[in-house]
Amino acid sequence: MTGAEVDVTGSSHGQRTAPGVDVTAAGVEVTVAGDGRRTTAAPRRSDPRAYDVVAVAVAGVLAVVVPTVTLLDLPVPGRLFATVAFLVTVPGVPLGYALRLPHRLVTVVLAICLSISAPLLAVAVTAVLGVWDPFTVVTAIAAIGLLATPAAVAAIQRSEPADQAALPVADEPDPPEQAAGRAGQAGRWVGFAAVGVALILWWWATRQLDAANAGALGLIAVAPIGYWLALGVLAGVLGWALLRPVVDHVLLAVACVATAVCGYLLVGVADGAAGYSTVWVHVGFIDFVSRTGELATGADARFSWPGFLAGSAYLVAVAGLPDASAFTLVAPVAFTVLALPALWLIGRLVTGSARLAWLGVVLYLAFNWYQQDYFSAQATGFVLYTGVLAVLLWAFDAADVPALPGRRWLSWLRAVHRIPGRPGPAGDRLSGTRMVWLEIALTLVVAALVVTHQLTPITLVVALLWFVLAGGTRMRTLWLSAAAMFVGWFSYGATGFWTGHLADLLGDLGRLGSTVSSGVGERIVGDPLYQQMQFTRIAWTGLLGLGGVVGWWLIRRRRIATLAAGLAATPAGLLLVQSYGGEVIIRCALYASPFLAPLAAVGLARVGQAVLRPLPYRRAPMVAGALRLGAVLATLMVTFAMLTLTRGLNVSFERVSAEQVAQARALIASAPDGARIGTVEAVGPLPLGGFARLDPEPVPLPGCRGQLRDCLLDQVGPDGASGPDFVYVTGGQEAAGRLRSGLAVGWTGQIIDVLLSTGGYRVVVRSAEVTVLERVAEAAADSESEESTVGSAG
Repeated sequence: MTGAEVDVTGSSHGQRTAPGVDVTAAGVEVTVAGDGRRTTAAPRRSDPRAYDVVAVAVAGVLAVVVPTVTLLDLPVPGRLFATVAFLVTVPGVPLGYALRLPHRLVTVVLAICLSISAPLLAVAVTAVLGVWDPFTVVTAIAAIGLLATPAAVAAIQRSEPADQAALPVADEPDPPEQAAGRAGQAGRWVGFAAVGVALILWWWATRQLDAANAGALGLIAVAPIGYWLALGVLAGVLGWALLRPVVDHVLLAVACVATAVCGYLLVGVADGAAGYSTVWVHVGFIDFVSRTGELATGADARFSWPGFLAGSAYLVAVAGLPDASAFTLVAPVAFTVLALPALWLIGRLVTGSARLAWLGVVLYLAFNWYQQDYFSAQATGFVLYTGVLAVLLWAFDAADVPALPGRRWLSWLRAVHRIPGRPGPAGDRLSGTRMVWLEIALTLVVAALVVTHQLTPITLVVALLWFVLAGGTRMRTLWLSAAAMFVGWFSYGATGFWTGHLADLLGDLGRLGSTVSSGVGERIVGDPLYQQMQFTRIAWTGLLGLGGVVGWWLIRRRRIATLAAGLAATPAGLLLVQSYGGEVIIRCALYASPFLAPLAAVGLARVGQAVLRPLPYRRAPMVAGALRLGAVLATLMVTFAMLTLTRGLNVSFERVSAEQVAQARALIASAPDGARIGTVEAVGPLPLGGFARLDPEPVPLPGCRGQLRDCLLDQVGPDGASGPDFVYVTGGQEAAGRLRSGLAVGWTGQIIDVLLSTGGYRVVVRSAEVTVLERVAEAAADSESEESTVGSAG
């Protein structure tokens, strides 16, 4: 049943039905006219406000339970999950509903941002002031949530019973959402079952994967058949759901999350630990904050933006965990899920279509090889960044916006003087008071972002300024507030970061060529095949950008087009500000992707129509449907294969195994304070503990790898007495040297052999994953005796 009106005059009894209203077993409301014709209306739904009340009630229960468990330090089952649920719901859910925004999804986006922002701000302030107290913070946040609960319940009761719909109407509207009846419900459950099968196949693949054998091609060369079967099943579910007459948001959301699980967690689950060595650096930093309640601002720049580090230490304390490692493995999917509502909302607003919005989410997942969603400050900042822009984009699209006078191609010059109306449907526009509270809420989110990450606030300030220049917001001073907070924090809160290094920080200003060189040229080195794959990554991102340009051209006449183009382009301004250790180009692509992906979805859909329209059998529904599904399946499998290649390219040296973590913990626990620990490459989990207690150093020294033996002996001495107390070597370090520096196979084994040949080291651990050497006591004693003799003779 796809039409809005269906003639069912001929019944099995050959009689016309009397006028009235009937509801079928499928839940479809059927109005019978006086002439016996029956028309279908939207299905009768339960009052959606009940779900709102449940959400507020759950937040209220968590606001009571979590502080109580924290105070008593109760080892109750599920404490970790309750803590995470508290993090994303309190106080954001009651505060979000109290604002009574005229669309539920906007409320969800704002609630997530507020809930995350509250502890980031609170713990940053307490850590800076030296009054570290996680229990006080969790109690204060819970109290705010409980105080806002009555206002939230009252706002829900005053809202309309029908589901709010202040989102735009598509240029080509989706089919009216009618009841799918039993067939539709069965289709949903079949889709859920298929997703379950995909996850089972993926889990089987994690048991078969041996990521240690990955080479210059990365994961794609060693991915088991179960992995590809899982992606094939998910491609089938996504393709089928995207082509259904009625968009099933629940099934598509579940399938997208499952896609993120399969694409982002395969290696980590197979190895039993989160990859990427920076994750373990953060675990070590967080452990330092947890143990001391202080910030080591003079030791590392990241302590100058303490929101994430102190916030994670706060979570560790509230959840009753020994350290933050429990959060690391699932972090990429967790951050993706938190950003998903904002990503879909942006896609819905940019494309004007719920169907294309989901396609945009799938493209975002497939092109996200940047790996900036690991357990980090930038991943947290990205959630807040997309949330703020999604809310502002909705406020523009849901408002009456004055047309710009004059020639169309010059009208944008006058856009800065335009002020949109208040957002919301005609009967429920946001009042002036509610607009003020909304701006205050967004300001708090921006403040949390400022104290959390160095780079994301700069991008956000430029994006907020673009809203003003394009005449797309009533909050015309929000960008100024964000800039003032960033400058203020940088000047006073981050003095430990720039003191003595201001010349280095300002040296990149305006140096576009140098920034691009450090972000591209200097990073594409080493093994020739590996270099080619790095260029493939760049080309893959370039394809997304090209698709975004095509999509923008197709929607260029919509009023949101100017805003979308600017928000996709403004992150490129970072190239003129900072090289950020050579990663700034990756960050530019990351910040642009929430807008490039839906624009590319528009372009991809138009290309698909152009390709399929001339094909024969178009008038045969079954054949045409099969052709469309086949085209979508082929496209999705290609994108998933490219995701595997681009995101999994560095897996050979970024992977971290459970054994590596266990041996690193054992080494850190046994090493005395001030011990020197040598590593041959800066990858692996060694930084997870011992921050400010142990002294890591490179072995051999950088720049000496052309003559490993001679250089190493000069560093440690002929008897090894001058070397570090321990040497920690992993298979990932071996792969890093081969792929990034072009060293010969077995180069780490040569280093181990040289150290052992001095007689100053002995093997503590030797396995396929880890080798640990310890300097023997005799060599250390001889070295100390020699130094004492030399000192006396002098």
